[in-house]
Amino acid sequence: MSPKLAEEVAGCKAVFYTAYVSNPPRTLDSGLGTPLAKLGAARLTLALGSPEEIVYRAIRTACPLVIVDEADRLTIKSLEHLRHMSDDHGFGLVLMGMPGLEKRLARYAQLYSRIGFVHEFKALSEAEMRMLLAKHAGDFGVVFDQEKLDAVEAQAAAIRITRGNFRLMERLFAQMQRIMTINRIGNVTTDVVEAARDCLVIGAGN
Repeated sequence: MSPKLAEEVAGCKAVFYTAYVSNPPRTLDSGLGTPLAKLGAARLTLALGSPEEIVYRAIRTACPLVIVDEADRLTIKSLEHLRHMSDDHGFGLVLMGMPGLEKRLARYAQLYSRIGFVHEFKALSEAEMRMLLAKHAGDFGVVFDQEKLDAVEAQAAAIRITRGNFRLMERLFAQMQRIMTINRIGNVTTDVVEAARDCLVIGAGN
């Protein structure tokens, strides 16, 4: 194991998993259980110095937190299987989904009794949006050069259109990048932002 990989493994505190549209329990085992086993094996190898000393159960307890996105997709059987994995292997569990997920889970007492709290994510403020774009706009393939007036105005337009909705911002930026690539535009402008907005279906709930 390389020093860089060893550092990444040692510093890993959570596993992020996106639920598939079709998600029987065996899919959870292959899509979530296998990465947990690999991560646990690597971490315990670092701790013990010898992979021969690692047992399967210890591998599965090596991750402290599992974050499941698109939890709305999980069937009751898969939710119960996930609960069993959490109980059996001792990791914390975060379920992320659309508003109303907690009401659905409330129908299953054994599962719902294990939920510590529910947190609703609010839209980002303008200040939070500016900080996010300053640090991570490049991750979306779009860079706002703060030394150019066109770029500053384009950023303001993007913030105004998305209203702090992260998912809408991601969709808008994807369209902006597409428009800039097709038209061979090097610098982002307000016209690019407006053209990208016109390509999207933006409803009241977006």
